[in-house]
Amino acid sequence: MPDIPFARLLCAALACWAISLPACAGDRAWTMSRASAGLHALRADVLVSYAPTAADPQPEPGARVTRVHAARRYAGNARVATRLCWRSSDGPCVELRGTQIDTHAFDGLSPEGPFLLVHRALDWVNTPAPLFIPGSVTVWFSASQAR
Repeated sequence: MPDIPFARLLCAALACWAISLPACAGDRAWTMSRASAGLHALRADVLVSYAPTAADPQPEPGARVTRVHAARRYAGNARVATRLCWRSSDGPCVELRGTQIDTHAFDGLSPEGPFLLVHRALDWVNTPAPLFIPGSVTVWFSASQAR
């Protein structure tokens, strides 16, 4: 008789591995984590810039984004709208619905970015200002392709 808990664990591990294949099939990535400046006013944008550092894998000329993950968190009950943007708060951008996003909306763009997390406090809900929002962005990119 098969060991059911072990079989479930094995299936979960295989599913996680299969999901990660597109992101690691020859792609490289950089990740940056940092906190925002304090949000002091409602409906005022606070921008946080994310780009590869010298210690990260450097995209070659012609490299293109294949996937982006962004996350943010903060203490308190404030309602905060956050969007992930490429190079400018004018866009292209995607809204974070919840605390994180995995997106292909930036596929084909330059992986150097910078990428921006743009935070806007909508309601303090008994959370004292200033509100600091730690965030992270991971950008997967392909090697350059000869044209």
